[in-house]
Amino acid sequence: MSTDNGRTSGDASETRGVETAVRGADAPPAVELVGRTRQDEARLAVASVRNLLEHGVSPSDVVITTADPDRYEAELDRAAARYGVTTATWTPLPLKRHVPYRLVESLLAVLAARARGRVGPDTLAAPLRLGWVPGRGERGPLTSGAVTDVVRGHTGAVHTLDEWKRIIVEAAVDRDVKQYWMAYCNWVSAQPQAPASTDIAATLKPVLTRYDDVVLPERPGDASVSELAARLRAFDRTMELVGTTRKRYARLLASDRVSKQWETVQELFDAFGSTVPGRRELPTAAAVDVMAANDLWGVSVPYVVAVGLVDAEWPETPESPVPSAARALINDGNVAGIRPHQAWTTARGHDQFASAVTAATAALVVTRHRTDADGVDKRPSRFLDALEATQLDAPHALVETPTALPGPLAAHLPVEVSDD
Repeated sequence: MSTDNGRTSGDASETRGVETAVRGADAPPAVELVGRTRQDEARLAVASVRNLLEHGVSPSDVVITTADPDRYEAELDRAAARYGVTTATWTPLPLKRHVPYRLVESLLAVLAARARGRVGPDTLAAPLRLGWVPGRGERGPLTSGAVTDVVRGHTGAVHTLDEWKRIIVEAAVDRDVKQYWMAYCNWVSAQPQAPASTDIAATLKPVLTRYDDVVLPERPGDASVSELAARLRAFDRTMELVGTTRKRYARLLASDRVSKQWETVQELFDAFGSTVPGRRELPTAAAVDVMAANDLWGVSVPYVVAVGLVDAEWPETPESPVPSAARALINDGNVAGIRPHQAWTTARGHDQFASAVTAATAALVVTRHRTDADGVDKRPSRFLDALEATQLDAPHALVETPTALPGPLAAHLPVEVSDD
């Protein structure tokens, strides 16, 4: 077992599951790397990955994992750039921040407001600002200034759609801009006020298709490849979301639980858009995955690098308005009629660590740091007591030399590694 003067043994009930998982006859070797700071720890983690790749390991056979990827993402990204390693962090796509989703959201708001009889200027203008384009022709969307010129001076006012058409006709703006605005208002007028389920796809999908054809770029341009990939993925997800909303709306109508109205469609679309999907939204070829340990449940990967094994981070210190003494009594079953809350224990962190440990089939690397940004000592995670890990005495050698692999790792590489 690796030793460290700062380590304290944890509750046996918290470590027993991990201990059983890694001490069996077929348990993979484990190496513990200790850096001075979080930045040093990230470099050690990525250097160990770089060394594995240098010796023939495929990027798909390595995973960097931690309890909270957000806590380490910046440091791991900097270390990856330093060592020339491509990483892909598994995070949910922020769908609601992307234009395809916002375009549909804004259209539903316009249709719902029009059905209520009055539309405000910001609500009416939002789809045009987000890239609504007519169903024919190759002209791109209006500029933000062209949109603002029509609604300027109407802040706080609400009008019927017919009243807005008169305002547009009287607006002192370019003729082409007026025609564009009128085409948009006529499109809104042509949509049913009390939509059936089939009207959802018939109304929204052609708009998204036109957005894809005319507005959505096919090449990075000023945006990075990853930003373009996010936009394209957001477009696909929004298309899927329209179909999901239509199906749910149809079921609600069939059961007479709702009436036909765009406001209901708007609420359903927002509810489904708020649901966090599977974590990895942007798969990248030849990249080493960085993912939450929770996502490793039931997964097998030859090499797992688990970072952040420090106390109060993995496991996190339970937080609750209930005093710790009272929580301890409840957790021990000494208070009749009150069940312990899972958030009061480190059970979740334990399960995550067990997932990381059991995912490794060839070798496991665990890392931690000794001090935080203020120089305050960080104690090792109690979960490390369950590992028979070899602690590398000179981790700086791993950072400086791409071939300085620890023996337990070198023994499980697909190619022969020299003892030198």
